[in-house]
Amino acid sequence: MSEIDEFSFDDDLFKLDDEIEEKKQHGTAKNRKVDDDTEDFKPEKDSSDNIRKRSSRDFQPDMDALLITAQSSMIIEGMKKYTERDFSSGNLPIYLEALNGVNLYIKILDRNPKNYHKLKAVINADPDCQEVEKIAFNLYKKIFGTEPETDQEKLVAFEKFSALFKDAVNRATIATSMKDIKKYFLLSGGLDEIKVSQLVASNDDELKRDISNLQRYIALGLAYIEKGNVEIIKGLRGRDLNNYVVRGSQLLAYYFKLIKNERLADYYARINSIYSKYFVVKD
Repeated sequence: MSEIDEFSFDDDLFKLDDEIEEKKQHGTAKNRKVDDDTEDFKPEKDSSDNIRKRSSRDFQPDMDALLITAQSSMIIEGMKKYTERDFSSGNLPIYLEALNGVNLYIKILDRNPKNYHKLKAVINADPDCQEVEKIAFNLYKKIFGTEPETDQEKLVAFEKFSALFKDAVNRATIATSMKDIKKYFLLSGGLDEIKVSQLVASNDDELKRDISNLQRYIALGLAYIEKGNVEIIKGLRGRDLNNYVVRGSQLLAYYFKLIKNERLADYYARINSIYSKYFVVKD
């Protein structure tokens, strides 16, 4: 079991305090105070003695400041959904944006720690940025027992935070796939072989995309079943995930049989047989 798996959703680490809203409404002069670091965000004054074009390096802290404040609110929204254990398909875009946001922190810190230090004035003045740092650093403390101090330790903290959203994206992706493959099945629950055969004969692009995606998602589903006691959607656990693997592997086996790929057809047929006959879920 990985270190991430050991955490409880009820842990204080994942509680988003009402302080977020309070800080937004009652920002103090102290939080808004401009310190020396903010000088790095002010455009240089041109003089007749020293005129030069600003390079991309001059604009980088400015752009990072805009991006990091914009993405932090999405990270907070993603964390709210995560603490609610809501990995439904509708939340996939939220988790993707949250993951991109945390990865932005990682990119800035990994690429140029000095730029991250310059951004501290912006982070300290923005409640969402402060909360993002707090969650990441608390997560690091839960794992290693101490607050991150060095740039490398802070980088590890954000990488651990990113791992949470990668997991959320995977679960929401499976939930999305559960809905998407319904179009290839009859209302009675059986595979619509006539429809699939017609789509294969017409070389349908959508079907090919769905098959390519389904191969990856079935692999994810099998990994979660092996892991055991995993909730994809609130209230949806082992048996539903097992049914998804059964239906998905049935579609894949039939598709690869039609296109004469015997190796993959046999592979998914075996998966379908195993998970159809037995309820294979680890407690």
